[in-house]
Amino acid sequence: MGRPETLGRQPTAGARVLRGYHAGWIPGDVAAGLTVGALLVTQCMAYAPLAGLPPASAFRAVIVALPVYALLGTSRHLVTGPDPGTAAIAGAGLAGVAIVGSAEYADAAAALALMVGILLVAAGRLRLGFVSAVLSRPALIGYLTGLGVTLVVGQMSGLTGIPVDADSFAGRVRQLVERIDQVHGPTALLGAGTLAVILLLRARVPRVPGAVAAVVLATLVTVAVDLEDRGVRRVGELDAGLPRPGWPDLPIADWGELVATALAVAVLGFADSYLTASGVATERRYRLDPDRELTGLGAANVAAGAVGGMPVASTGSGTATASAAGGNTQLTLILAAGFVALSVVALGEVIVMIPVAALAAVVVSAGIALVHVSGFALLWRESRAELALAVTTLLAVCAFDVLVGILVSIGLGVLIALARMARPHVAVLGNAAHLDGWVAADAQEGVTTEPGLLVYRFDAPLLFLNALHFGERLMGLLDDNPGDERWVLLDFEGVGSVDTTGTEALSELLRDLDDRGVVVVGVVRANDVARDRLRRAGLLRPQGPLHDYATIAGAVRAFRAWRDDR
Repeated sequence: MGRPETLGRQPTAGARVLRGYHAGWIPGDVAAGLTVGALLVTQCMAYAPLAGLPPASAFRAVIVALPVYALLGTSRHLVTGPDPGTAAIAGAGLAGVAIVGSAEYADAAAALALMVGILLVAAGRLRLGFVSAVLSRPALIGYLTGLGVTLVVGQMSGLTGIPVDADSFAGRVRQLVERIDQVHGPTALLGAGTLAVILLLRARVPRVPGAVAAVVLATLVTVAVDLEDRGVRRVGELDAGLPRPGWPDLPIADWGELVATALAVAVLGFADSYLTASGVATERRYRLDPDRELTGLGAANVAAGAVGGMPVASTGSGTATASAAGGNTQLTLILAAGFVALSVVALGEVIVMIPVAALAAVVVSAGIALVHVSGFALLWRESRAELALAVTTLLAVCAFDVLVGILVSIGLGVLIALARMARPHVAVLGNAAHLDGWVAADAQEGVTTEPGLLVYRFDAPLLFLNALHFGERLMGLLDDNPGDERWVLLDFEGVGSVDTTGTEALSELLRDLDDRGVVVVGVVRANDVARDRLRRAGLLRPQGPLHDYATIAGAVRAFRAWRDDR
């Protein structure tokens, strides 16, 4: 006992893990908890402004959200907190209901967190964990890369001291180019040095939280050299205290205007969180329950909103740090929250000394990490259509905003999926004696078809999208050999399910085949779902004309026996 492996591989909520906690896990959890806590302090300072919020909003959220998720979630390492992606989406939506910096804006952020949490908890109760796949991998690559590029451009003012007041991506780029001569030397040197330290530590010593080390170093340099007198801006006053329960003072109409933003934050936040958690879980050899993950992340957001905090999702660097630093269980997350609370209470005077350029470097490093060069290279090799989806999503994020980018990515992803389902792969199967089975006749050499018999495979559910295509392709194959085929076997191994339009199309197809002189039409390798639907539609024998065969080999034997008896 006492080893992390004793937890097993099955999905286990944190509350249950902590009830069976072993003393042997303490050293790793404590070390990881303190490391993650220090990283979160930096990220709260850096990411909250992306949503137009003060760091206090992120601190309040983290202090309560982490323990709540730790008790309900099944990931032992997922760190919930401010995330650049969801923060940017939240900021875009909140700007439409309140003025940035006002009390109403902070209330709107808390209301948004509550709405996100309620949506996720409801989805978890309805067992909608499959929504993690709403954003396809190409769409996510394009979205995250676009977000990374916009984050880098958006932080160049803080990193270099160049004054930028444009709101759009193109406007910021134009002002950065036009005002390049206004770079503030000390700010740019400090920002570039901080960024270099972060990237160097990330590449060379990934176990060390580079953002924390670099920010501490930048703060020490700022104080030691008195860079503030040279125009280097510091964070300044930190109005953060321990969380207190409260209800957002927001008009009902504004709640309604935030619904679309809440849905976007919920979908992207969960998709990104689940991908992040899955990667670590696979590496550490345990499993997740997507429905419990919905509930855990949702409850964390409800808790954040209930204390006036901002919406939370996963922090990829924090999650990786929790695992790399030796964390074994969800106690790591609880200890990290405790460290953040202690920092707010006892280290406020130190935190306000952090230079703005250092925090900008943290955001820029996060943006760089989001740029998926390897992902685009993979899409280039495997699928140009999916590459186009990723590039279009990237351009939409940069040209418009993150909300539009998400809608574009989801819409294009759905269209591509529908197009593939509407025109799926079909094949004529033949006997491959050397493979001891029936395979696509054009797949390789040595495959022979059976004279008088057509075995037709359709690799998609038979639905309204493709029912017409199903029949047209089959009749086209028969046109190539008019009058030769007397039996037609429909291989349903790839069909899976059939809807009403599909059964109607089959009925019409059976009439057309009868007119062509086809004697027997059979369904082969249909699963129970498809077979039951065909039976209820009156298509299977003995009520209907369709013969039912469990295997292709069995159906071919029946055909040969019929042929020999003629």
